[in-house]
Amino acid sequence: MGRRRTRRFLRGGFSAPRRGAAALCLAAWGLAAASPLPEAAGIKHDRPRLLLRPAPTPYAISLDQLRALPRDRDYARMLEQIENLAPPRAAALALAYRLAGRTATADRAAALLAAWRPPEKAGDDPFTVYSTLFDMALAYDWLHGYAGFDGRARADLRRRLQPLAERAFKLGNDHVFHNYTWMYNGGAMLWALAAAGEDRAADELLEGLRARFNGHLFRAMEHLEGSNGDSAGYWWLYCQPIATLVVAAAQSAFETDVVGAIRRAHGDWLGRQLEYLALTVLPDLRFAPWGDIVAGPNGGATHEMADKIDMLAWALRSPTGAFLSRRIAEKRGLARFHGETGIFYFLYTRHLAVEPAPPPLAVLAGGKGGGHVLMRSDWSDGATVVGFRCTDYFGQHNHLDQGSFFVYRNGWLALDAGTYQRVGGSQAGTDAHSTLLFGGEGQRRQGYQSAATLEEFTRRLPSGLETGDLPFYRHAGAWTAAAGDFARAYSPEVVRSCVRQILFARPGTIVIIDRLAAPEGKSLPEVRWLLQTPAAPRIEGGTVIALNAAGYLRCRSLAPDGPAPAVEDSYRTPAGPTSPGGNPTFIDASRVVFSYPGKPSLTLAHVLEVGDGTPAPPARDVAVRIDPLGTKVSIGGRTFAFSAAPPYEISSAQE
Repeated sequence: MGRRRTRRFLRGGFSAPRRGAAALCLAAWGLAAASPLPEAAGIKHDRPRLLLRPAPTPYAISLDQLRALPRDRDYARMLEQIENLAPPRAAALALAYRLAGRTATADRAAALLAAWRPPEKAGDDPFTVYSTLFDMALAYDWLHGYAGFDGRARADLRRRLQPLAERAFKLGNDHVFHNYTWMYNGGAMLWALAAAGEDRAADELLEGLRARFNGHLFRAMEHLEGSNGDSAGYWWLYCQPIATLVVAAAQSAFETDVVGAIRRAHGDWLGRQLEYLALTVLPDLRFAPWGDIVAGPNGGATHEMADKIDMLAWALRSPTGAFLSRRIAEKRGLARFHGETGIFYFLYTRHLAVEPAPPPLAVLAGGKGGGHVLMRSDWSDGATVVGFRCTDYFGQHNHLDQGSFFVYRNGWLALDAGTYQRVGGSQAGTDAHSTLLFGGEGQRRQGYQSAATLEEFTRRLPSGLETGDLPFYRHAGAWTAAAGDFARAYSPEVVRSCVRQILFARPGTIVIIDRLAAPEGKSLPEVRWLLQTPAAPRIEGGTVIALNAAGYLRCRSLAPDGPAPAVEDSYRTPAGPTSPGGNPTFIDASRVVFSYPGKPSLTLAHVLEVGDGTPAPPARDVAVRIDPLGTKVSIGGRTFAFSAAPPYEISSAQE
């Protein structure tokens, strides 16, 4: 990833949470030439302007459209839900007022705004800060013009809330790939868009945020090329959805095509992330298990982010987004909207009029500089899903898992056993992932990362953060293949070259070739090839058989002449940090090891076969031949060539 071109920009931010601070940052920062978010002077002054507009526009739902929704059973249930939340939420009540016109509902919303007071201590918790600013901003805008929320009441709320927004701006200058940064800045941006034009401090805040988003937050998204910098759960719940919300709110507030401006300035990262997300969501709606994944809300496509999928699908007019939205709706129904997220049901879900269409069966997110590859056999609930990760180290929610893979079919067959074990704790080690150990040692542990700008991050890549590249990727219909180079994830004293090539031949055959070399004049220590299974597998001769309730995975070594696999450890790992009084959940896992004696260089070949029911003898005749130029693998009459030279291409003799 360090090879990517980046534009230079200056770092800046509020020096203190006070009025007028934003003006100070603008001179030091400077606005990027590419500015998808318009200047504050262009904001619309008629209300509402956040996600809703008085009249029809391509960039937001109008009040007339909102009120013209069919008053069916689902409509009534969701309206009742947002009106009767416990505790009540001002934004939900304000929208209910706009839908039903009941002044009593508006009075309740206005009373919540009037009752809010800043916390006695610094309000630094990002979840509380974001939730507060989100709620207050939308309610402030949607109640605008209501007699019970007059100019004096609005001025009083601005006086109380503006310092919290400025505090969020100051705190949001830490790490561009961390969920806290996006929560602080996203909350502050919503408030600034709501209050701009009525308060000088809010105008200045908006300009500061505009510079930050245009100057480096959107550029961080561009750098990822559709992938995620934080762990999957945190990224899809707290980063990408907040970015989507900011874009949608800005489009409506300025009544301009921010999506198109982002595409022209920073590439199609919104569309690419949506395509990646469609494949990240497994058939049971869990996320691909990379990084800190917990069993709760950020473990999958739950209610906390399903609403933002509809928002992004609507903004992009995306068939892929509509397809993903329908998949989640079919499985969860209205339960996918929980609490105040029901407001998005009225704003976007009911207006998503694009015909759903599935994305391709494979996707590369992150580009050649490193990222994730996701591959499916089909779009049925019984599909085989294979994931492969080889990328840079972005922050503490990432694990030491470069080169790892997972296999899913009717549940886990090869899983990622590394979970979020404690808040603020160290990353899960390499031995919890399906990758490689050298002499029993895993990948180099990283300290806490903080890069306020993309420039700072790319400057630090050579110091150890550049841990993996994806030099090759190809999706050829009947098969998909990729190659990852992740030697830099290990100590250079131990490994000089570490390349993993992975082939998924649909519907259920996976071939993994590892090309390993020691530093000049040395030999590799013992190499352990790891496979994490969901329960204790069977070992039959040289074959591992892992089972779930509906299917199996068979794994064996093809080269060198096969070592006998061994179950090294069976264990239960907590699925996430547990709140006081909570009930912990666990993942049952077993670590299977193929051990190879160290040599100056090694080429390893493993085949995994996936199917339903009881394992039968290998369905496909698989043979491997290794020579200095590469490796050839025959699968059921088709031959695949795995090149031994960069970019480590994989090709088929029968295209």
